[in-house]
Amino acid sequence: MPELYTLDECLDLYADAFCLGRQCECLFLSLWGRDTALQELLARLTLPRADNGLDTLHLCQGDTRHPLVFRDMDRYSRRSARLRQTCFGTLVHVWLFDQRCITPDRANLHSIVLLDDEEGARPVDDQLWPRVRELCPLPLLDHWQAPVMTLLHAQQAVLPASFSQGPIQAWEISLDENDLALRLSGMIRAGVLTPET
Repeated sequence: MPELYTLDECLDLYADAFCLGRQCECLFLSLWGRDTALQELLARLTLPRADNGLDTLHLCQGDTRHPLVFRDMDRYSRRSARLRQTCFGTLVHVWLFDQRCITPDRANLHSIVLLDDEEGARPVDDQLWPRVRELCPLPLLDHWQAPVMTLLHAQQAVLPASFSQGPIQAWEISLDENDLALRLSGMIRAGVLTPET
């Protein structure tokens, strides 16, 4: 059974998974509750503070309290599912996530990858590599994966989210095209990266 967190701002809702970025910004949030409570919360996240809006939620479990910051709701997508026949009546499950989880920010070479713990048998780099190849403006060959991922980890261009709770883990990818081009060309000249396997 997953751990459930309550929300200070709406005690009728519960979170079972969330991921935080470097500045406590929400990358992913999984909420459960009644439809009216969820709709009210989502509406308040779009309003300015002066109109009783919210830009931060606080998830609590015992003495543990995690702030989730929402700077721009236009950056978020949501998916929902309605569950009938529960002992609590009809519940709704909402996933709120940064759009860069689906569509990388190609202008700034930034993306977020959500990984399911059940995929844990596969190495993380194998799961991140397709997104790195998609995001990188430079051509990358599949057999370059190990040295390129080692380089990106060393440069902290690929980092796990600052905090993940639940069965989802978020990874942030942030590339610097000029620096990467320089380093990759150096690795090609040194024979670390070759055109053939």
